[in-house]
Amino acid sequence: MAINMKNNLGKIPPQDLDIEAAVLGSLMLAGDAIHKVSGIIKAGSFYLQSHQQVFDAIKGLSDMNKPIDLLTVTKALKDRDQLDKAGGPIFITQLCSRVASAGHIVYHAGIIQQLYLQRELIKIGTETVTEAFEEGVEIDDLFASLNQKISSLENNSMYTNSGQSHGDVFQNMILEMEQDCINHANGIQPGIDTGLKGLNLATGGWRNTNLIILASRPGVGKTSLALHFAKMAARSGKWINFYSLEMKAPDLHRIMVSGESGVSRTAIRDGQLTDQDWNTINRISAQFEKLPILWYDTAGLTSSRIRYNTIRNRKAGRCDLVIIDYLQLVKPVDAKANREQQISEITRTLKGIALAEDIPIICLSQLNRAAADEKPQLHHLRESGAIEQDADIVVFPFRSDCKYFLSIAKNRRGEVGDFEIRANQEMTVFGNLNNLDSTIPVSPRINDPPF
Repeated sequence: MAINMKNNLGKIPPQDLDIEAAVLGSLMLAGDAIHKVSGIIKAGSFYLQSHQQVFDAIKGLSDMNKPIDLLTVTKALKDRDQLDKAGGPIFITQLCSRVASAGHIVYHAGIIQQLYLQRELIKIGTETVTEAFEEGVEIDDLFASLNQKISSLENNSMYTNSGQSHGDVFQNMILEMEQDCINHANGIQPGIDTGLKGLNLATGGWRNTNLIILASRPGVGKTSLALHFAKMAARSGKWINFYSLEMKAPDLHRIMVSGESGVSRTAIRDGQLTDQDWNTINRISAQFEKLPILWYDTAGLTSSRIRYNTIRNRKAGRCDLVIIDYLQLVKPVDAKANREQQISEITRTLKGIALAEDIPIICLSQLNRAAADEKPQLHHLRESGAIEQDADIVVFPFRSDCKYFLSIAKNRRGEVGDFEIRANQEMTVFGNLNNLDSTIPVSPRINDPPF
């Protein structure tokens, strides 16, 4: 790989042989130092093959709980028939003579891993350029290959995270709890406001790192409910990234405008608007058009593309909540995998985005046909148990006896159960049971209504 990089780019790949030698020497001087760097680097992180072999021998001794020093490492290499390839006894001795202590070994290990990741990125870029020049290459295959390589490299980069101490985590938790108490005293919702008091009380709002699944059979109004969540979050000053893989953004706006204005959704759809309707719509336009929402309505988006958009928008300060309508229409990266594996890959990626970018993600999902004749349950989630496994919160909207309910079937941070909300006939307005004004406090009616 190094030769190819030098031939293609005219440059020596990123590396620092002196630091590599210093780390290996430190490991042999202080045998317990291996535990400080084993979560940061691996044998492949080193540039020279001889350095890789020495580190591998040291790691092998550590795994067998054997002492690590100049003599034991030399013997281990000899037993593996690698001593001469690694440079011989003199080379191993020179490694030890180049350092006085292992005091800076963690810092030096971080440099080695950083240079390794740079080399791998160069390798991926070079391979991608070569593949892109091939005639007849399928762009989807090219993206799939690139995404797979980047994902693998990201997993390798996790070696740079050596963990957090128990004390640091505890102190951070206390600070978060104090901030939650301050917010509560000031009447500030802990998470992003859902616009529904019962849902806020049960979940604390849409909290960062959570993957929320909103699932129902067709026609129950999950898209309209998702639009309600987007509108309420945007009104609180949060940036929403809304992915509509089934409907175009103007069609979704018609639903929202109907709810805002009170003008019939059917009239807006069919162009049967009176002058009074237009006046009403014009009155709400000034504020409505300024909502901080970014719309994506391109069909066939992959979870990787959603991830890239989220990272970019997050850095630009334009993404506080992601809403995806809906899961089964997200294009899988691996088109050859079976459907269950594809859905699992998508939900794992979405949960990873929520964790990495510290945001909540609401993903709509279909339910299987068995849910048509009974109250929705977790086993009705369509096509994969991974949806239930990866989700932090699962909410089922459903109708019963001309009433509209939300069923919280899974909630890692709070209550589960059912409560009634108010929904108008056209599914454009949602609110608390006693009043459409969602700012009026209402205790959640946790029960199990007859279906």
